[in-house]
Formats: sequence, C-alpha cells, structure tokens
Amino acid sequence: MKLVHPDLQYQFCLDCTEGCEWIVESPELLAKYVEELVCQTQGGDGNFVLSEEGRELSISQNMEVIVNPFSLNVNDKKILSKLYLELAELAAGETMYLVTQEIKHQLQNYFIELEQSSSFALESDSEIDVTALFKGIGVKIEHTATDFFENMISYIKLVTELLKKRVIVLVNIRSYITEEQLEELWKTAIYCEAALILIENRQWGFSNAKNQYIIDRDYCEIF
Repeated sequence: MKLVHPDLQYQFCLDCTEGCEWIVESPELLAKYVEELVCQTQGGDGNFVLSEEGRELSISQNMEVIVNPFSLNVNDKKILSKLYLELAELAAGETMYLVTQEIKHQLQNYFIELEQSSSFALESDSEIDVTALFKGIGVKIEHTATDFFENMISYIKLVTELLKKRVIVLVNIRSYITEEQLEELWKTAIYCEAALILIENRQWGFSNAKNQYIIDRDYCEIF
C-alpha cells in the first residue's frame, strides 16, 4: 500500500513488517495533516490518497487514526455494531441455526403469554432480529485491560480483526510509552497484519521503524 499527499514529496510505502515514523516538527503542519487524516477516516474530504497496486482504497474503511490513546473504548458503537453482525451470521449458520430457531420460537410464545396477561392489545414483528437481542442483553467485548496501553493494544486488535482496518496511525504515542511498549506495539501490528504509522512532533532518536520521514520547522522534507 502507498499513502500520498499532493503537498508532500515523500510517498509512504506501507507494509505490516516495516513500520513507518513521520516526524512533523512544525506545529502548524502537524495540526494540518493530522486533522486532514482524521477527517478522511470519518468519511470527510481530504487530499491524502491510499492505494494498493494502482487501485485507490477508501481511507475511512481501511485506516484508523488514534490521537488520544486514553479515550479508546473497545465497546464503542462501530465495534459493537460489527460484532453483532458477525454473531448474527454465526447464529444463522449451520452449527447454531436450530438452537437460534428454538430460542426465537420460545420468545414468540413468551410474548403471546405476556400479551394474554396484559390489558393491552399488542403486536410484534413476526421475525425476531437477533442483533436487537444482543443489544438488549448487553452483549459486549470483555474488558480486561489494566491500563491505557493494554487497552490500546486490545483496541488495535479489534479494529484490525472486526473492522478490517489495514493501517493504524498513532499520533505522539511515544510521549506516553516506553521503548519496551513500543517494541510490543510493532509486534502487535505485525501480528495483526496492519501497517503502522507513528506521527510525532519531534525525533526521539533510535526507532525500529524502517521508514522514517521528517518535516523540520523550516518545512524541509528529509527522507
């Protein structure tokens, strides 16, 4: 995959085995490019183009930008929606089909008895939506993380597996993690087969990223 921008000479060559670190020393440019990426991941307009073998890819479908690692929720709406869809497919599959139909039948009988005990004339849909059942009983991802870093690793694994995100962008993450945690982050990206881009506002010295690109305060590109 490649990520390009018309204002930049550098082309980000994205590979899950080769991390990429982008240092933007100018606060104005850092804000500009991060805001643009965030906007595009949310389906808005922007000038970044993500492509693979000459074919343009949707940034909103393939990229996740993490600006605040402390606010990540492994049970946010987009994750749960996708989880419910996958569980619904399992419920309708060969292994669980008969069990699912039996549960639906019991629920319909339960509603009939409930209606008979009520003083109201009621009606319901003839087909029960199992995703509504999952939401009704509060099905969610078990949260076992003890700190923000563990939670972030869990979040990355979920968005790559469930949402099929292929590019993870982390902004100024090196301000919050140790070198050992950074190594674990690289390994997680490789395990998830996701390309990892670290966007930083300064150079931290040695980096495991095989591709490093710098825009200094004078707007000069170094790569």
